[in-house]
Amino acid sequence: MRSAWLLARKEWTEIRRDYYVLGIILFVPVVMVVALASFISINTSYFLHNADKVQAMLGQFPPGYVANLTRFTDIQKLIILPIKLVGIPFFLLVPLIVSGIITSDSFAGEKERGTLEALLTAPLTDRSLFYGKVLSSGLPSLVMSWVTFAILTVVVSGKVNPHFAERVFPDRAWMITMAAVLPAFIVFAVVIEILISSKVHSVKAASAINMVLTLPVLGAMMTQATGYFLFDEGKVGVIAALLAAADAILLWRGPRWIGRAKIFG
Repeated sequence: MRSAWLLARKEWTEIRRDYYVLGIILFVPVVMVVALASFISINTSYFLHNADKVQAMLGQFPPGYVANLTRFTDIQKLIILPIKLVGIPFFLLVPLIVSGIITSDSFAGEKERGTLEALLTAPLTDRSLFYGKVLSSGLPSLVMSWVTFAILTVVVSGKVNPHFAERVFPDRAWMITMAAVLPAFIVFAVVIEILISSKVHSVKAASAINMVLTLPVLGAMMTQATGYFLFDEGKVGVIAALLAAADAILLWRGPRWIGRAKIFG
């Protein structure tokens, strides 16, 4: 495991030296979360000052959402609905962006730079090589996600929570997502992205294929918007358990799928 950490630290050093990559990793997630927080804040202010439009707007939302918010007033429902409507699936795009940038340059980048052979002949086991690559991408993705969530929490809770008798953000579904779903989701995405990077021969190809991983998240946003699938605490708990089971298989089998023989082959 020490060898895996050394490899991860080496790759983090390379990321810090590449200001273009580092800038994207730091800038894009923050902009996304600030945009989400701003949308929620503007929505809150609008309906607090335009109470006459509340009933008409409530009729535009999926009935399933409104039915689960009977303990709130109509204005409170419109304040909290956008958070539940797009919040969790939109936020999961953050780790996908960060991990996608880093893993696209993983094995594919080594191939382009002609440094892959030196990496594969280094005194590392296949397991250390695999876990080092997972750590080098997974840990920055997790840290950036938690940092941006902290920003989101400060802005949204300060704007929204004072209008409720209870704390509505972050609620239990969000806390379970950040503590359980997010780490499991990152591991799952990173392993798939590393597998892709090991099979293609250019960073552009890896980046293009990695974009496919955003489709399930975008699909989740669409099902949320239509009300067919609501991210409540029960469902996010099930998602976390399923992802953890998938991660256990991927972390066990991964070194065999992404080993020296496979890459050279």
